[in-house]
Amino acid sequence: MANYVDYEYYKTLFGEKAIPEADFNRLVWDSCKKIDNATTGVDNVKKLKIAFPKDEDDAEAVKRCVCELLSITYKIEQAETRVEASQGYITLEDGTVMSKQVASKSAGNESISYVTSSNTGTATLIDKCLADKEAQKQLYSDTIRDYLSGVADANGVSLLYMGMYPTEYL
Repeated sequence: MANYVDYEYYKTLFGEKAIPEADFNRLVWDSCKKIDNATTGVDNVKKLKIAFPKDEDDAEAVKRCVCELLSITYKIEQAETRVEASQGYITLEDGTVMSKQVASKSAGNESISYVTSSNTGTATLIDKCLADKEAQKQLYSDTIRDYLSGVADANGVSLLYMGMYPTEYL
């Protein structure tokens, strides 16, 4: 599968907020696949494969969509890591296993609070998507729709058109 963006483009676009290159290389295929699935009509014609947009703005929309999907996927992975760290046990670099992360301790009546995504005060849309896979799918779908609405392939066919691809272009 062809990737629609390279790391240099992504890094230029996201600057300091860019994910590490190794994570980019691991996630870019999935992001491109999500876009391919969303732009493939009922006849299984992959519009971006046969007619990637030649219009500069339309091509830019596809590239930015890939980058945003990458960012969302990375944030979801990071949120999953935070949740896993707040549940059960943590293995330190030296191999030591520790119990849950403690948020606060009290000496009187021995109160201990553990870190959870609900008491960190930083619950985000990404955190909410962790508990609901349908919400996660909706987030990806909404992102693709936001970026690719009104975008056409090189033959002028809307990328989000799900009908039969015009045979004169095949």
